[in-house]
Amino acid sequence: MQAVRGVLIGLVLALVGAANAGSMIADFPYLTVREMCDLLPSVTSFLRPNTCNYWVRCASQDDSLEEGTCADGLNFNRNTGRCVMAANVACPYADQLNSTTSVVNKCANETDGTFLADDSSSNCQGYILCKSRREVKSNCPNELLFNPLSRSCVYSNQYTCPTAGKVTKSPACLSLSNATRLANEEHCNKYYICLNDVLHERECDNQMAYDVALGRCVPALNATCYATAKLPPPENTFCLTNGTARRGYFADEESCSRYYICGAPTNGKHDTNPQHLQCSPGMFFDEEKLSCRDRLNVRCLLDRCADTSLSYVNVAGDCQTYARCSGGATVGTGRCPNDYYFDERSQGCTPVNHNYVACAA
Repeated sequence: MQAVRGVLIGLVLALVGAANAGSMIADFPYLTVREMCDLLPSVTSFLRPNTCNYWVRCASQDDSLEEGTCADGLNFNRNTGRCVMAANVACPYADQLNSTTSVVNKCANETDGTFLADDSSSNCQGYILCKSRREVKSNCPNELLFNPLSRSCVYSNQYTCPTAGKVTKSPACLSLSNATRLANEEHCNKYYICLNDVLHERECDNQMAYDVALGRCVPALNATCYATAKLPPPENTFCLTNGTARRGYFADEESCSRYYICGAPTNGKHDTNPQHLQCSPGMFFDEEKLSCRDRLNVRCLLDRCADTSLSYVNVAGDCQTYARCSGGATVGTGRCPNDYYFDERSQGCTPVNHNYVACAA
């Protein structure tokens, strides 16, 4: 019963994989030339997939591109971007174009809903679903492999891929010159690069993003991302001071009542997700005492109207002056008469100077 349950769970995961499959990079040979150009820098020339002498040139304007065919006897050299004598350039698609071997349909004698291993998958994530005696290829979700014995998607500790580590050529890179870059469809801070026909994923430096038109990493604020690519949320750099990671408890630089807890650096990198906490109402964080204290016993130079429902508050540096609050912010100031001092507790001016730390000079 447990074995059956495991197979069923695996098949459900496989179906999830089918829903998530379909990376544009993986489908490169089947995209329109417009879709191909959208992934490439402007004015890029490439060999049209599954051909030897057809070429495409992506123009700088959004709606224009050019296609052409080399003259008879010439093939397109994807590295130089020129048509040359066919004998002087190797066509990356020559073997498959000249192949006379018939393609075997693995689903020809299988019932609908059968799952089979995809022998063309280089990382064991691919599988075939038989539907109406035809092959429907897809991939297991990330971090899962297809186990041909259980015919299900499983974790890597449950199945060892016999081709793991094998380097295979990318369908996209076969059409492109060496070192050509392509946009990542999901992440604007990442991109792909073709090196010796193998596709590699790269990531831009911090605060940088990949500009799809320029084909390089630029400051994130200036980047033109691929249509569906998103920038990661800004990195929290509070725990980084002058290039050095800091650890411990620190007052918030924007609010008197809030503070951060910076954890230990990991792999030499500062804590990018520090705890951000707030003292109880009426309390301010004292960085020297590492404590939440009565707000009148803490000297804070930030807006003391923040995080309070009080109408008037003391002002740092002058116990006779008070600030008027509205919506958690200072909207004006006033001053008590001579020989009178503002008392935040009573919300009025009094002849008694309580010498609150909050307003001490």
